[in-house]
Amino acid sequence: MELKIIEKRENPLLHRLEVQFEVVHIKDKTPTREDVRNLLAANLNAEKNRVVLERMHTSFGAPVTRGFAKIYESVEHALKTEPEYVLLRNKLIEKKEEE
Repeated sequence: MELKIIEKRENPLLHRLEVQFEVVHIKDKTPTREDVRNLLAANLNAEKNRVVLERMHTSFGAPVTRGFAKIYESVEHALKTEPEYVLLRNKLIEKKEEE
């Protein structure tokens, strides 16, 4: 898999870096959300738990996945800013059991 950063934008108000990316996966299967988070963390020198993948999309038949991610300065900033369903998707929190 090859990562291409399309656009990087600093957002100091929300303490994060916003990244539009493209992952080329010609010989690999479509990457999972976890694979893309690992790839972004490795390439942007960030801890994986600070990377929040908002969306990613693969067009039918194309070996390219495009998406949008946010890299926070700390996990606390991510927990304060992101909605619960995004945190669940990125496994930053666990689902509460209802009684």
